[in-house]
Amino acid sequence: SWDRDLNRNQELDTQPTKPPRTDSVEREDITSQEANDRLVLKAIQDALKEQLHKRGVRILTGLGKYLQQLDKEGTGLLAKADFKQALKAFHLEVSENDFEPAWQILNGNDSGKVDYGEFKRAIIGEMNEYRKSFVRKVFMKLDFNKTGCVPIIDIRKCYCAKKHPQVISGHSTEEEIKLSFLETLKDACSKSDEVSYGEFEDYYEGLSIGIVNDEDFVNILRTPWGI
Repeated sequence: SWDRDLNRNQELDTQPTKPPRTDSVEREDITSQEANDRLVLKAIQDALKEQLHKRGVRILTGLGKYLQQLDKEGTGLLAKADFKQALKAFHLEVSENDFEPAWQILNGNDSGKVDYGEFKRAIIGEMNEYRKSFVRKVFMKLDFNKTGCVPIIDIRKCYCAKKHPQVISGHSTEEEIKLSFLETLKDACSKSDEVSYGEFEDYYEGLSIGIVNDEDFVNILRTPWGI
């Protein structure tokens, strides 16, 4: 499934974009609705960005795991009350006026439940494709058996903190930085001894929130992983 996901991503990257059709009134309506939906979701993302700026990694990794635990049936779907409970648990303040329109957008089929991965991406935003491509590159390097999961022991071996700013300045040792990284990463994981691609991406998604410049983000990946 890991290969399939990567292949699908590569296909998406290489497919030519089709020019939008303007000859259909229906298409224009959809476009205007989509544009409005984007504005609604962007308003929430902007409101949350400030709250997430300093603690993005801990929140994102913890929130992903928390939502997974609420999903007792393992369907990947949760009800409105579950999402409200999760936002409250992580002190993410979203007003009722913002939450309701967002819920309506995501609950398009009126099933009463929404995919929690989709919900998380919609209200928090996600890394751009350029950043994601580097996260995938690191994970592919670690996941040499192509199983979609990497043992924590392998991550520990491969992560190099030698050039971390706090190590260079003498404020922390390599071991302290490595332990801090592994601890935070483990917060995202449903299993204590391995990390899936989704969990690995959650960690860097959280880190990405606080980094404006794409190249700064890429350098944070290059240095410890040697890519």
